[in-house]
Amino acid sequence: MTRQIDHAKLLAREEVVSPPTPRACVDQGFELPPAIFRAMAALFFGFLAVLTVGLAEPHLIVPMGVNFAFLTTFFAVPALFAGQAGGASRSRPLSEFMRKGIETATGHSSGGEAMVLVLILPALIFCWAVAIVTIVALV
Repeated sequence: MTRQIDHAKLLAREEVVSPPTPRACVDQGFELPPAIFRAMAALFFGFLAVLTVGLAEPHLIVPMGVNFAFLTTFFAVPALFAGQAGGASRSRPLSEFMRKGIETATGHSSGGEAMVLVLILPALIFCWAVAIVTIVALV
């Protein structure tokens, strides 16, 4: 059964904690330079372009068009949010990012490490598309 717990008892047992700081709401640029986001978008759009060209079939026009529309939306909406943040967004130029790195929840990462962490999955997805198109061409 449930019972109501008195707020004073929770305070006495030190079970009431303060709310988390709203860092994610303040920093909408994730401290990453726009060049990394552009590279990520290029890899994802390249993935779709390779599949569209490599698997050129008339019945794939609509699904690929929908994929391109969704992907455009997935990159445009966060860009709009970061643009509305104004001065609150702390994205740095790529040269400064590579020189100083970034502070993450698990510690400091150099610029190169952070770039690899962010771009490894889009690069693997792009390579997967190239492999699929190569297999289709050879079979």
